[in-house]
Amino acid sequence: MTETTVADARAVLVALADQLADGPHYRIITEGERLGLILNEVSRQHGYGPLALNLDREVQLLAPTIGWEMTRGEYALILRRTAGGAE
Repeated sequence: MTETTVADARAVLVALADQLADGPHYRIITEGERLGLILNEVSRQHGYGPLALNLDREVQLLAPTIGWEMTRGEYALILRRTAGGAE
């Protein structure tokens, strides 16, 4: 991953964490919702070109999969930790 891609991936992770924390943070998040949120945020920030496709894949690898029941707020904390940001 290039330095730009790392910064872009972190920006996406932080934006996702913000969305999850600002919304109904007590709701359960699903794996399908995780994938949809990643795609939407990458598209919002970078459009639909090859860079966006590669970034979507990188963020999917970085953002932990939903392996058990957790709330959107809990997942927001996990994403911030993954991005290296403050909780």
